[in-house]
Amino acid sequence: MRLLDRHMTLFSGSLRTLLQRESDRRRWANSPYAWLFQPYMGEEAVALACQVSDARPAVVSLAAIVLSPQKVHTSRTWVATLAAAPSLAPATLRRHHQLHDTQLSRMPDAECLGELAEFIGNRPLVGWQLDQTTEPLNGLFRAALGFGLPNAQVDIAKLNARQLRRLHPQVDVSSRLSDALTRWHLPSLSWPSVVSEATASALLYLRLQREIALTD
Repeated sequence: MRLLDRHMTLFSGSLRTLLQRESDRRRWANSPYAWLFQPYMGEEAVALACQVSDARPAVVSLAAIVLSPQKVHTSRTWVATLAAAPSLAPATLRRHHQLHDTQLSRMPDAECLGELAEFIGNRPLVGWQLDQTTEPLNGLFRAALGFGLPNAQVDIAKLNARQLRRLHPQVDVSSRLSDALTRWHLPSLSWPSVVSEATASALLYLRLQREIALTD
């Protein structure tokens, strides 16, 4: 997305993370995954939402939804619950399917995560408190494929806080996605599923981009 270039300071990642991404890019330069490490030149992004169980091994429910500058493409969604040892956590799996509205259980192996990487591609990632979302995913990606998600990332919570403080310097910024949706007059979460959270994050991101364009 072109507007992403205007908010580089909001891209998550320390210097150590950037160096690791560069190291991974060189390491995988001659592999089928090399294109994932190339800069994205298009206008789409991918909104992520993730919920992780406290059980060990962890169970992860994930939704990824494609968005363009004018639209959230709910027909282009990747959603699953990932469990490395499903037979060891059947109750946790059932609870994830019910709470996060996922129908599909997958092993977080090379085939599954390669499919997810193909779906995301090298498009930027956006999400609410994105570091918390990508941390467990990076662990799964490294275990299965040997690298973490190399994509540029924008944390919508930070974007929301910055824009609110620009408009209302004394405002107390909530850390809750639901409060941000209310503040910007967007539909509330109909059900706390990973798909509805990813969709809400995408809608909020587009709304914030419009607001920033008007105030810059």
